[in-house]
Amino acid sequence: MRFKSKALAAAAALLCSAFVQAEGAYVGGVFGVMNVDDAGDSPLNAGVRAGYAWGSGWGIEAEFTDSVVEGEYDVYWYNLEYSLATQAVYATYRSEGDIYLKGRLGYLHEELEVDGWGEEYTDSGISAGIGAGFKLTDKAVFELDYTLIETDVDYWSGSVVFNF
Repeated sequence: MRFKSKALAAAAALLCSAFVQAEGAYVGGVFGVMNVDDAGDSPLNAGVRAGYAWGSGWGIEAEFTDSVVEGEYDVYWYNLEYSLATQAVYATYRSEGDIYLKGRLGYLHEELEVDGWGEEYTDSGISAGIGAGFKLTDKAVFELDYTLIETDVDYWSGSVVFNF
């Protein structure tokens, strides 16, 4: 994990610890495919999602992911491996019910690292997503999400989050 990612993760942990005392706070794990439009194998990312949801359905959410399985891309005779890390903050909305729809819009920072080249590329900007979820228990929900990272990168993910 890069220094900037560690600093952002520490900041998120402090933010989450403030929310833990309040009803409506949640934290969980997220896992999915960073679908990159280029030919090759896309990376698998995992991370943490934490936030707070008010009774109105509106909320705020932070998400941090990093590649647990690197993506591969063939350039002529050379096989490149790469990883993609993201840090994001979203405004969210969840509809009511045991089965619900979710939308999110926010700011995302991404870091693409290509192994063997020593190159790292970063980009930041607006990110949006849609999803659906359903209650597993009174304190746990399962969510399936689609998030637009940028024009040629989509994140298809599943998460289990636990409410406090």
